[in-house]
Amino acid sequence: MGPVFRWGFGIWSDKYKTVEEIPDGGTVSLYSDPANEAQGLWLLERAGLITLKEGVNKWEATQKDIAENPKNLQFRPQDFAAQSRALPDLDAAVGYTEYYTAAKIPLEQQIFAPPAPDEFASQLTVGTEYLEMENIKKLTKAFQDPAVQEFLATGPEVKGLLLPIEVE
Repeated sequence: MGPVFRWGFGIWSDKYKTVEEIPDGGTVSLYSDPANEAQGLWLLERAGLITLKEGVNKWEATQKDIAENPKNLQFRPQDFAAQSRALPDLDAAVGYTEYYTAAKIPLEQQIFAPPAPDEFASQLTVGTEYLEMENIKKLTKAFQDPAVQEFLATGPEVKGLLLPIEVE
């Protein structure tokens, strides 16, 4: 049905303040599932640390799609909960803001976090047979309400964890 919000997602480090400081041969953790690995690779490319092959769909990329890795980064796949605990043993990790803040890691350790493209936005997904139900129509309209998107941008409960989308 369309994007409803974006999860906060970034590159984290407790050793470095910028992505440029990540050393040659540094170890970077990516999530171990395909969808989030793809988003992590997109983020590393956006940070200038790798280049993906021409024509690769960013939301389907794997490590096999890396065309250039000028810092010879080593990638360590880990699950969601393990990454924040492993941060002291890594040069950097790519992951969701909520997992780091839940682990009491200061937001200042997120060293790169541009807004993700729509391909990585959370989607409202509804079975075809339910599309015309009144409550589904109301739910869709609620997510498209500018007040909801304003809350995502400013609400202290979600600021930085859930990011607004642009409502058409």
